[in-house]
Amino acid sequence: MLRPSADTRPLVATSVLLQRLHDEMPADRFTLGWLMHSLHKRSFGIIMLLLALVAIAPGLSIVAGLLLMIPGFQMITGKPAPVFPHRIATRSLPTRYLATVLQRSVPVLRYLEKLVHPRWHTPLEVTKRAVGAVVLVGRFN
Repeated sequence: MLRPSADTRPLVATSVLLQRLHDEMPADRFTLGWLMHSLHKRSFGIIMLLLALVAIAPGLSIVAGLLLMIPGFQMITGKPAPVFPHRIATRSLPTRYLATVLQRSVPVLRYLEKLVHPRWHTPLEVTKRAVGAVVLVGRFN
């Protein structure tokens, strides 16, 4: 019996994935490493989405923008998943911050997912590198 490849399996909606993440969060504190491990292959897009949402907060935009450059560069180089320096990946953060971002973003994503449907199948590697380049170029402008 043939197993479906990663490209032929139906894609789980981002809102569903983030809701699962919210339901499985540690009680008090989490690390970026835990977050990336929990997201598996979807970690690039969702990490960048979460960092972009954090970047909206006054005072955090510079730090979040610099952190956005790490996965952007790694996407260009073709990494399968983001890798942050050990010191950043293991730093413990309060779960309430992530919970707040997820609680606010999941309903919006559910709404957007009803409106927006994938139109064309694009090669993942090419798309990932292009998005990484746009993120890096956009950060320097």
